[in-house]
Amino acid sequence: MIKKLCNALMVYVTMIIVIFSLLITQANPAFLQNKLLSKKLFAYSLLDNFSNVIVGVLLILMGYQIKGNIKFIKKYIYIYVVNLLTFVGLFLWTRSFTISNLYDKALPITRNTYPIVIGVICALLVKERIRNWIKKYKLSMILSVYAIIFALPSIFDKDIWGLGNGNNIITAFLLTTLGIALKNVEIDKLYVNKKVITLMSICLIINVILALSMPYISLRMHNDFSTAYRFNVLTSISVVAMAVIIFLVKKKLKINVQIQEYTGLLILLVYSNSFIVEKIINGSTSLKILLFKSCICAIVIVILGWLLSKIDKKEKILERRLLLNDEKNIVLWVSEISEKLINYIQKYKFSLLNIGILYILAYSSFILMSPDFSEPHLGKSLTNIFFHTFFVRQQMLILNAMLFYLLYRFIYGIIGRFWISVILNYVVIAVAIVADAIKIHYRTEPILPAEVTMVSAYGDILSMVPQFILWITAIVTIILICIVIYCERKLPQNKVKWRFRILGIVLAVLVYGSSTRINHEGSIVGDFLNSYGNLPTFENQEQGAQQNGALQQFLNNIDVTIMKKETDYSKKKVDKLARKYSKLANEINVTRDNNLSTQTVIFNLSESLANPNRLKEVKLSHNPLSYIDSVKKNTTSGLMISSGLGGGTANMEYMTLTGLPVSNFSPTIATPYTQVVPESKQTLTINEYFKKSTVIHPYNGSFYSRKAVYQKFGFQRFMYLGSKYKIKHKMKIGTNPYLSDETAYQNTLDVINNYKNGQFINLVTMQNHLPYSDYYDNSGDYQVSGDMDDGEKIAISNYSAGLSYTDKAVQRFIEQIDKINKPITLVFYGDHLPGIYSNIDGNSLEARETDYFIYSNKYARQNGAKNLKHVKYVSPIDFIALTAEQTNSKVSPYYALLTEIQKELPTIKVYAYNNGKNPVFVDKKGKTIRYKQLTKKQKRLYNDLKLVQYDLTAGNQYLYKTKFFKIQ
Repeated sequence: MIKKLCNALMVYVTMIIVIFSLLITQANPAFLQNKLLSKKLFAYSLLDNFSNVIVGVLLILMGYQIKGNIKFIKKYIYIYVVNLLTFVGLFLWTRSFTISNLYDKALPITRNTYPIVIGVICALLVKERIRNWIKKYKLSMILSVYAIIFALPSIFDKDIWGLGNGNNIITAFLLTTLGIALKNVEIDKLYVNKKVITLMSICLIINVILALSMPYISLRMHNDFSTAYRFNVLTSISVVAMAVIIFLVKKKLKINVQIQEYTGLLILLVYSNSFIVEKIINGSTSLKILLFKSCICAIVIVILGWLLSKIDKKEKILERRLLLNDEKNIVLWVSEISEKLINYIQKYKFSLLNIGILYILAYSSFILMSPDFSEPHLGKSLTNIFFHTFFVRQQMLILNAMLFYLLYRFIYGIIGRFWISVILNYVVIAVAIVADAIKIHYRTEPILPAEVTMVSAYGDILSMVPQFILWITAIVTIILICIVIYCERKLPQNKVKWRFRILGIVLAVLVYGSSTRINHEGSIVGDFLNSYGNLPTFENQEQGAQQNGALQQFLNNIDVTIMKKETDYSKKKVDKLARKYSKLANEINVTRDNNLSTQTVIFNLSESLANPNRLKEVKLSHNPLSYIDSVKKNTTSGLMISSGLGGGTANMEYMTLTGLPVSNFSPTIATPYTQVVPESKQTLTINEYFKKSTVIHPYNGSFYSRKAVYQKFGFQRFMYLGSKYKIKHKMKIGTNPYLSDETAYQNTLDVINNYKNGQFINLVTMQNHLPYSDYYDNSGDYQVSGDMDDGEKIAISNYSAGLSYTDKAVQRFIEQIDKINKPITLVFYGDHLPGIYSNIDGNSLEARETDYFIYSNKYARQNGAKNLKHVKYVSPIDFIALTAEQTNSKVSPYYALLTEIQKELPTIKVYAYNNGKNPVFVDKKGKTIRYKQLTKKQKRLYNDLKLVQYDLTAGNQYLYKTKFFKIQ
């Protein structure tokens, strides 16, 4: 009993040493990174050396002790399953992996995931053949061959055999074979004299000296530790010699150390699998924590090895299925299993063909999402979607094929007939793909869940389908029915047992049902898909379908938790709120004379406009926005807090047009245009107070589902490149591919002059969109200084040159509207900073500050418009209230609420998403204010806004049944 305990303790301690060494190597703590010699460094080098010696001894022992036969294939399968389950467990713990990690686990042989395990199993599968062949040679000759194989690379530091550091199949095979060779020798009878003992002692001393001296030698010779651990590898002659010596001494002294088969294989699995080691570390660098994790990991290996051995003894089904028998050799087994595999393919050929067709359909669901079969949004190097899908997005292609297969299993589980289920599944998939392709062709976005749940959407989609396609569909349907009848009669398939049918239904429901959690922060399915390579791209649904496949992109859009329900939400509460702000609106309107509908109001989103001079990290030789800065001194102006950095244009549009802050939405809402607006039965935006409203965007209209959104917002016209409302002026500057801001203003003037009464114009420019290449002749006028590389300086110079052209265009536009005899008010703002600054904190206030001003032309000022006091900080939701106040226009109860918020509440940090909980604000001095610091009145205002926002976007829209939006 004591001997067994000592044996178990020895095995456990050696496991801890090996794992601890692996964890330290992977964690790479500070003492390994510094170019300094230390006690820890020398101790690590000795530990690392000894851990490799232990692995060498383990490989020799496994070759010596374990009875090898064909049944070792079963053990490999168990190790394969354990490795997959380990992957799942480590993912659940760390919630991250890469697609490369997943391929490694699924295809361990071709991906060389755990080569040492494969090497050992290969050697043990043919153990008897190796043993019989080795009997022909003396032990001294065998050891000499091994000495040559391992000594030459060690001495000359050249990997002449291609063995590397030993973490490969060949090294494992050689050392396991050495153990098999030693099995032929009666070690007890080996003569050991003083010379042998001296030689062993010298080998031991040399190994220790090399482990301790190499860090010092490497530092002196190379000024780093590049060769510090040259002899601490499994292919080092000193390590192999030590392993052989320890094995021989153990046998000579009759120290009986027994390694359980599965325990040995699991140790080697950890040793050769970097993913497992990396995830066990999980960011830890403390040696104490790493040692603790090593102990826990060793315990898990011992328990798991014991469980596998118990299961192996009892489980015989796998042996029968795989034709595993002690009497068979590997050649006979391969022959029999090949024959069985061929028979299986013949028996289930139609099922396998079904999987192949589903893969082709999945491939089609990617390529048909691009009308011209190109990848316009993914870089110039990718010229077509065929290449991109197959070679770059293969994992998503496989995922979509699996989703299609689960759909088939669901249908089959209900119907129970193979051919009907297969063909019905093809029809459903094909119709969905074609419908997606048609919608993308006409509207540049795939079908969204909101449309599927609305009956009216079906007619909308069918109206886009040409008549000949409908006729073809009808003909194909008749043909498919005939095929089903023929196949069911002539090619009947065996029915699957009811329990497998139910299992198929359950799996399909679970997998598809999990899509309701995809966008939930911290959800397992969400973390898995993010790691797997799912790229929802909510701001561009067409690109999302091209990247993820039509089905997965559809599922990405299912999980839309717009806002968490307000605890006090009810019709009674909402009606009370409407009455409250109706009184406030009446009080405000007493002092105002004008109506919004008689004004011409322009909301001008200027792409990526924010003065670089305002950043502490950047210094420009000239101010690119000198005119805009002069305007800001004489009119309502300041800084707008953006919700984006380098992107998020549509979110700024949404807030300016609706008055609703995106920070109150759930984090699952990345883009309200594509996730909130389609879900809403009604919407109300500022343009609805005007008889005429127009959107001008001198670019294509596909991004952010703008076509559908603007239509729902009630805009009469959306002018973009390719629209039926033509962009008449199309001037560019230099080599800039985007139309200039000058052009945008010329088109805007045309719209202003073509209608004599009040109107609303939403102008979204494109001139200063990335990339910031050398488009302009005047880039040299804007020299940049600061702590950044030359590439960043060039980008900022080019960007600044573009801003200077915007500055001149704004000046000309203001001069022109000043000449028009009708009230015009321009709300000008930058949507976000460009994503070109590497040394600013993305969460800092300066990274979210853009320029804004509100300018009323001479006629408007002569008819009641007035400049407001300088408002340093505003959020996009404040523009409606500020515009109404500046134009001296009456307000609705809703706009009365926004007016009160703008005056009384500190500016909302709209980029601080937190479900509306613990919101963050900015005071007039730029200091952060938290919710708990607000006064009672301010808290009521904010909570009233949240209640309104919930009712309009996620609630029952009670407010539309009141007079909350009417101007009295």
